[in-house]
Amino acid sequence: MLFLMASPLCAQVFTLRNIEVQGNKKTKTAVILREVHMLKGDTISEPRLTKQLQLIKENVVNTNLFLEVEVTPLSDAEGYLDLLIWVKERWYMSILPMLALGDRSFNEWWYERGRDLSRLTYGLNVNHFNFSGNGDVLTANVHLGFTPYYQLAYSRPYIDKQKRLGFTARAFYASRKALPFKTWNDKLTFASSDHTLYQRVGGAIDFRYRDRINYYHTWTGGFSNTQISDTIGLANPEYFGDSRTNQNLLYTGYEFRADFRDFRQYAERGHVFFSSLYHYVAFKGRNQTNVNLNFHYFQPLGARFFWDSQVRGKASFPRTQSYFLVSGLGYGGNIARGYELYVIDGQFFALSRNTIKNKVMDRSFDISWLIRKKEFSSLPLKIYPNVYFDVAYVRNFQPQWSNSRLSNRTLLGGGVGLDIVTFYNVNIRAYYSVNEMKERNLFFTFGREF
Repeated sequence: MLFLMASPLCAQVFTLRNIEVQGNKKTKTAVILREVHMLKGDTISEPRLTKQLQLIKENVVNTNLFLEVEVTPLSDAEGYLDLLIWVKERWYMSILPMLALGDRSFNEWWYERGRDLSRLTYGLNVNHFNFSGNGDVLTANVHLGFTPYYQLAYSRPYIDKQKRLGFTARAFYASRKALPFKTWNDKLTFASSDHTLYQRVGGAIDFRYRDRINYYHTWTGGFSNTQISDTIGLANPEYFGDSRTNQNLLYTGYEFRADFRDFRQYAERGHVFFSSLYHYVAFKGRNQTNVNLNFHYFQPLGARFFWDSQVRGKASFPRTQSYFLVSGLGYGGNIARGYELYVIDGQFFALSRNTIKNKVMDRSFDISWLIRKKEFSSLPLKIYPNVYFDVAYVRNFQPQWSNSRLSNRTLLGGGVGLDIVTFYNVNIRAYYSVNEMKERNLFFTFGREF
């Protein structure tokens, strides 16, 4: 039986007797216990106990299933230890209207596309983030407007008794009447038409293996068919190569992640290593192999200051690649700050991003007077002013195809910023950057980088 009150932790070594989970109405208890790296009968010394309790809390929080988590040790005079894990579940079901930009980023839409509202994508996102109580996710996306897209996906973190093997299966269809068909002067060039310029249909399945708490392996296999109009094939003969307008693509991949961050939503301590190997078989086209590496390090500096440093790199083969598979800097987290408005094509790149930040606020506000539902009744708010400096290099073996000025040279950028972490792990970043061409701009990003 679990004690209602904890006695002082006076013994030198404790024996774990029981683990009790409370507060989970939808989530299966086994899903939470999977994140506890201790078993009944294990012994632990008093100096190690505090660290182990913090690790358990971080692991449960990182499932992204709960708004709040508390881990309480309860001991007795005989040296037995009970753990009470209390969770506050989040709201799992969402049927939400979707309004997003059809461009690769808010910054490109704002500065390069004249804030054109016709480039918006709208629709519905239907998600259940804990469909059967096992942390499984069911997703249906219906997107219309600038970039129509339809997807149905199901993901389950564990399908075996040991809770190590999981999978994701998805099918999709996409079409476009406005398409970036080439890069010129390190900027995307669009073609627009009243008719469809691009269609893609496909599916994929991922198998994930989590052998230990912090280590993840993913094997992926997928197939897609992509068609472009004759106009695009003539405007850029290298889109698929040889002016072809149809491409069947079979791909396989492997990803490995070792994740030791305290909190994945916005880490302050720890590190994460990510690597991937993908091979693309383009029927009647150019096959390609991509290797990616990413190491991200977080270190407290004391007095609420933190150092955030990451190194990213990519190598791809062969040197001559079809445009639709070329990827250098400019997408996702592969951006040197100060160069958000550029797409720098290349077969190889290296990127170093370095940030020092100060946490000036870390509070949770009670808004139950406004929203009574408990999953939304508190508003967390963390604010981090910061300074940063980035270095990047892109190797492009065909710079003449894009008239690139920024590839094959060292790129420097830096500035000051403000990070805000709030409701349901929403990350908002505003920062003022300057690059080596002395261009200065205020940029915004939303969401996690990795």
